Amino acid sequence: MISIREATLADIPELALVHVSADWQTHAPLFGTEAYALDVVACEQRWRKALQDGDTLLIAGDEGAMVGFGHAHGDRITALYLLPGHHRKGIGKAILGRLLQTLHERGVAEGRFDVVAVNAPAIAFYTAQGARPVGRCINRDARGDTEDLIFAIPTAVTERRRPI
Repeated sequence: MISIREATLADIPELALVHVSADWQTHAPLFGTEAYALDVVACEQRWRKALQDGDTLLIAGDEGAMVGFGHAHGDRITALYLLPGHHRKGIGKAILGRLLQTLHERGVAEGRFDVVAVNAPAIAFYTAQGARPVGRCINRDARGDTEDLIFAIPTAVTERRRPI
């Protein structure tokens, strides 16, 4: 059974492990030898700070196991990750829906996020949820620069296109 809930400080160590694993499994096939794993300690610090700052940090569970998460800060969705074995089960859609609901409740009409331009599966997922590309940027990261697409998506359910 799928569950989405707000993260707590107690979730941070497991969340960091899920983040490192999901990030690696997503980006290694896209970038090959240029890919490398995130640092677990740095991820723990990032997510602790997010909770302390009052950001939205959601945990996705499937049959009681943590399988993904999502994060929003201001009008930005900065992370939405799922372990690959849990794709296509509606979990990503559920996380995104909750993130958008939270942004809407905070008065944000349109959420924004970046997707690595070569990540075709993520682009297809977000487009199916009603997101549209609104620009491009270069994401400067310690792991290397990437070209990203900037997406916008309405936070109100009635304004998003429903998948057919």
